Amino acid sequence: MSPEPKAQSLLNKSRILIIEDDPRIRTGLLDNLQFEGYQAAGAGSAESGAEAWRAFKPDMVILDLMLPGRDGYYLLSQMRAWGDKTPVIILSARGEEWDKLKGFRLGCDDYIVKPFSLLELVARIRALFKRSQPLETNSDITELPGLTLNVVSLEARWGESKVVLSLKLGELLNYFMRNTGRVIPRRELLEQIWLVEQDLSTRTVDAHIAALRRALKGSGYEIETVYKAGYRFQEAQV
Repeated sequence: MSPEPKAQSLLNKSRILIIEDDPRIRTGLLDNLQFEGYQAAGAGSAESGAEAWRAFKPDMVILDLMLPGRDGYYLLSQMRAWGDKTPVIILSARGEEWDKLKGFRLGCDDYIVKPFSLLELVARIRALFKRSQPLETNSDITELPGLTLNVVSLEARWGESKVVLSLKLGELLNYFMRNTGRVIPRRELLEQIWLVEQDLSTRTVDAHIAALRRALKGSGYEIETVYKAGYRFQEAQV
């Protein structure tokens, strides 16, 4: 596989790496994503996936968890530890809430449970590519008393603490910080952060909210669930 210059267009030249040990699923995804106009490559293990990740320089990774040898969690944690911020969609048969929260905590940007709809996967890929473009803000910093977020590096700071967020968690925190104190309906988050008008079969918002709460522990801010209304980002109530 000879890497080419990274694609600039997010419409039909983006590179997608599929790390999936089932050859039928991997081949099917390769064929369909290439039909959609993406440049796609595949790998069948965490080891070959890591090599392809570095050589192919993908704009997005579709990652299975149950791989031979090291699992997908390990590969994701290693790439994030090395500072790689490539958007990652986990595609796995492991659908328990704990599995999803672990994936988001390690830095994935979306999580889809097998069996899956190809149309749903393509919709999520397109939405994530759109959201991967630089955030349109007048400043690289969003700031509240005692809390700052760098929307480029995705680093949140408070006091002596700091945390580097995944792309999606960074976007979610940025939106909350710009709407502090206001109850934000779930539908609004789907439209503004995921660019969809309805949840596509997974409890994506709930899992991201839980992961962001965990990341912001001790920050002095909290995400309150307002029954049947949405979420409110505010200073933590003592």
